[in-house]
Amino acid sequence: MSQSAQIKLKQALLILLDENEFDQLSVSKICKEADVNRSTFYAYYDNQFQLLEDTQSYIIEIFNEQFPSFQKQFQAPKEYDSLVDSYYLVPYLYFIKEHQKLYKIYLKNPINFNHAGRDESHIVKQFIKRYRDKGIIDEKKIRYMSAFYTIGIRQIIHVWVMDGCQDNIDYLVDIIHKIIF
Repeated sequence: MSQSAQIKLKQALLILLDENEFDQLSVSKICKEADVNRSTFYAYYDNQFQLLEDTQSYIIEIFNEQFPSFQKQFQAPKEYDSLVDSYYLVPYLYFIKEHQKLYKIYLKNPINFNHAGRDESHIVKQFIKRYRDKGIIDEKKIRYMSAFYTIGIRQIIHVWVMDGCQDNIDYLVDIIHKIIF
């Protein structure tokens, strides 16, 4: 299977998830959207769940490949020694705006894309060390604070994306900064 066929299958799944529930999707429907044969699909995936996992990785790859260029393009200051500094937040919001259709699909499918599990991973990678560095060591408190942060910001982004990213990014940054700080 060529790289382009794998990408076509991932993109087909995303297109179909924009209008359908994952459990309504069959291998045949995905293959038809991707314009590939079922045998091509089964050469790499046992079922659509494996394709979903691969598609999740694909979304992360897109972010990891492109985000550094957004950070260079939209340089912003670090104001609060925080993950919601404009330094991180401004390029992140521009990235989302550039990929809003992809984000809309991702946000509309929280169970399929395992938002809860990704939040947990994000908390472990990003928050725990920062909280401890600031003297917060109570594990329960860290979990509550991290949940508020990740779910709250995701909801702001969710509303913004579902509205077509119409509001100015500086406006959103200001709202997030007022809530957090």
